[in-house]
Amino acid sequence: MTWHPPVPRRVTDPAGSVWSVQRAWPGVSAGRYVLEVQSHNHPGVLGGFFREGRFVPVGAEDSKLPALALESPKGETVVHRAHKRAVLRAGDTYIKVFRPEQAPAAAANHALATVPLAGGRFRTPVMTAPRPDVLVFSRVAGRPYYELGQDQSAVPDDYFAGMWAHWSQAWTETVARASGPAFRASLEQLPVHDAEEELVKVRRWIDHWLLHSEGIPEAGQGRAALLAQADAVTAGLLAGPFDSLGWAHGDLHDKQILGTDIMGTDSPGTDILGTDSLGTDNAGAPGLLDFDEACRAEAALDLANLDVHLELRRRQNLLSGRRFTIAHASIVSAASRLHVSPERFEAYAASARLRLACMYSFRPPWGSWAVRYLSSQDLVPPALRRSPESRASVPHLSTEPSLT
Repeated sequence: MTWHPPVPRRVTDPAGSVWSVQRAWPGVSAGRYVLEVQSHNHPGVLGGFFREGRFVPVGAEDSKLPALALESPKGETVVHRAHKRAVLRAGDTYIKVFRPEQAPAAAANHALATVPLAGGRFRTPVMTAPRPDVLVFSRVAGRPYYELGQDQSAVPDDYFAGMWAHWSQAWTETVARASGPAFRASLEQLPVHDAEEELVKVRRWIDHWLLHSEGIPEAGQGRAALLAQADAVTAGLLAGPFDSLGWAHGDLHDKQILGTDIMGTDSPGTDILGTDSLGTDNAGAPGLLDFDEACRAEAALDLANLDVHLELRRRQNLLSGRRFTIAHASIVSAASRLHVSPERFEAYAASARLRLACMYSFRPPWGSWAVRYLSSQDLVPPALRRSPESRASVPHLSTEPSLT
């Protein structure tokens, strides 16, 4: 089976300029896609649509993001999912642009989620000047763990191990503190993301894939495999017994965590939101970004999502096997200290794998791999009821096709 959503690696705009596709999302109808593209002739990124083989740029004149035209002269666009949201880098601040009236909910989530983190083990974003469609954040110093994991020269393995051990201890203490009685009032105002809500999220991606593959004979095997995986993930998530709900980031992965290399190098060009919102007491703490999806959830939600993202980096050859094992062990350590049950860890990990496989099938150059993964990999492995500690080597990785 080789069919996958046919998103090209490069597109040409009506003026004849060629753009490289950085990210892609499924559109609302089959054969239409939302693209984020980049060119060496253009600063930052550009949002647009790919319809019937043609690329239609949107840029700052995004009709669903009217504030973008007003904000774009202030900085460089570093994220633009057309008609949904955009992020601008403007000096030491980041400007996040939403659809009209959508910013207040994100602002409220940010405020509630970061209350228990003040003065704690993470450096977190400070929000300024909230408006109905715009939020402004100052920047968090540091580089994403995603980048640090690939930097073999400035981040030796022993330093990398210490970095992840530091995160693990900070994460454990943060979740325990934020889920405790002292912050009960703010915690109860966060939305609930339980197993059923997780199913809603993964089914949204399943529906995207089914929509875009409908009526295509070559996609028949992939559709059948996807539906079988969906049944397995559903059974795993709903099987219970469930762990208790507590404070959760809601979208934890290695681009949301910041640190420094052995020389303390910063990365002012990063395309994420953040700020140095700390006093000197935690100036060396890791940074933690983007609380739009903060929620009450089982601790397995964040830890499994982070772990599966690292599995993905390993498959993309962006993370060595040794470094994956180091980071995975730190996640397992946090899971153990937070009393995450092995069944819940594996259930959420299976959900994250299925969701990412669907998502990456729309993104060049990973589309063909993602669809092979859907048809060949048991996303709920036989080790479903094995403890996270015994997963340290993740044996099924060795049988995966290379992504290069």
